[in-house]
Amino acid sequence: MRISLAADLVGVPAHVLRHWEDEGVLAPSRQNGNQRDFTDQHVNEARIIHRLRQAGIGLAEIRELRSAPAGHRSARLTASADRMAAEANRLAAAATFLRHTAECEHPVVDECRQCRDYAIAEEATSPRSTRSGRGNP
Repeated sequence: MRISLAADLVGVPAHVLRHWEDEGVLAPSRQNGNQRDFTDQHVNEARIIHRLRQAGIGLAEIRELRSAPAGHRSARLTASADRMAAEANRLAAAATFLRHTAECEHPVVDECRQCRDYAIAEEATSPRSTRSGRGNP
């Protein structure tokens, strides 16, 4: 199939597929006239690459992962997933705090025990405070 159809099926512009080919993470065959010929397998590979990119995995790492032994690939992707889950938890807690603060009836937010508790919990778990051993940068 032509690159335009493959790009539509993957959900990316055609230039992205060309870039992935240039970066060595996707290798469609060539037809007469040097046109790219994408098979269903190429489209499936491109979908996986697209999902990995959406997950924040760079093309250099994707290239390495494609040729890595399964155990190595599993360890790297699990570590990335764990970092994403921790960030998702942090963002969910921040959203809860913002919703509470938006509806907080205390005239001064620092008079609210829930607001203070959130700030203390966030300070204790922030990368800055755990790295330096203090709550201040």
